[in-house]
Amino acid sequence: MDLICNIRMTVYNHYIKEKQRFLENCLQCGLCAQACPILPHTDSSKDTYQKIQEKVFDFIDKGLFSKQAYTKAFSCMECFKCTNGVCPEDLNPMLINELIKQEYIGQGLIGQGLENSFFRDPGCRDSAQRVMANIQVSESEYTKITSSHGQPNAPYVFFPGCNVYFQPEKLLNALDIMDAIGDDYSFLPGLDYCCSDSHLFFGAVKEGGKKAEELIIALSEFNPKAVILWCPTCHCRFKTTISPSMKIPFKVISFPQYLAENMHKLQLTDAAAGTVTLHEACKSAYTGADINGPRDVLRQLPGVELVEMAHCGHNTMCCGSGAMTWFPDSCKHIRKQRLDEAGNTGADRLVTICHYCSQTFVTEEPAYDFSVDNYVNLVALAMGIHRKDKFKQYTLWADREMIVKDAQARIASSPFAKKRILDVLESLF
Repeated sequence: MDLICNIRMTVYNHYIKEKQRFLENCLQCGLCAQACPILPHTDSSKDTYQKIQEKVFDFIDKGLFSKQAYTKAFSCMECFKCTNGVCPEDLNPMLINELIKQEYIGQGLIGQGLENSFFRDPGCRDSAQRVMANIQVSESEYTKITSSHGQPNAPYVFFPGCNVYFQPEKLLNALDIMDAIGDDYSFLPGLDYCCSDSHLFFGAVKEGGKKAEELIIALSEFNPKAVILWCPTCHCRFKTTISPSMKIPFKVISFPQYLAENMHKLQLTDAAAGTVTLHEACKSAYTGADINGPRDVLRQLPGVELVEMAHCGHNTMCCGSGAMTWFPDSCKHIRKQRLDEAGNTGADRLVTICHYCSQTFVTEEPAYDFSVDNYVNLVALAMGIHRKDKFKQYTLWADREMIVKDAQARIASSPFAKKRILDVLESLF
């Protein structure tokens, strides 16, 4: 009860305080706009960085709408680059972008970008994440990844976030790896809880704050020493949004960090051997949340040679996915830059960490001489675990009828209405 009382409305209050701090301290220098990777590929490309930030300030201060304020907020990929060491006043420009979105959407000046997309609150009983997970895996596997298990006081809680459920074989592989490592852990499903990002990205600040607080309470009930996060976005939300808002009673680490420290416990073959290049989660690199974990994992895979791209580590590039909702052309430009850079390495595989990066890149795989594979699937392969990446296959097919035929047995036994399933497939593929 004390924990519930202590964290109620803390995230929302943090946003209000940061808004006031922005009004009192923003120099309108434009350094955050200058650091932004996507603004040069938008309709603000010819505006000075100072002008862009002046318009952002005018919006937050006086509610003055402008093309520049809109573009700064709605083109934001949420790569988190501007949140770490860019602002001389230590402000969070991404948070300000979310407040601008809140105002635009709240006043009905722009749709939420949800009407024609697959997005729904992951907590909805028929969310697209649940539907897609359900038709790709067996009933027992679906139950495993949607049910909490484990006991309080286990040293670890594994929390996967919500959007990996579009690609459930990755989550199942991660759980098999956890079991093989042998540490005592509990599992909190990622569809009943959210780190807040699925709401904050769309300007729903109060709702996002509530979701973050519910998650902290649920995780704290396990009394863990550490929470292992699959999703890089969850990790960065903890670092930049949740931790500044409230006291977190446990350590937070990424799944790659945990895995890198425990690779020696796994029996690995050279089944994943080959030359790979790494597209790390840009936000993990930009914030410093996890630079070395994915590399340490790949370097411990037998027969795997890592060749870095020109932009890597703190100087990495984004996949562009965050801009797809409102600035799809800008997203495609960023994506092509990164894929071309991967192609220049001559690697056999482009290895991703984030499931969203996988989703963004795999549509273009036929145009390149490498495959797009997630790191956890390579580790599973080296362990002798063979699960098909159905989501990748469906994306490459881009044919609803083929997908329905492939998943017909699961669709027939699914608890979700067939119309809902077909609508989700139509939206995604």
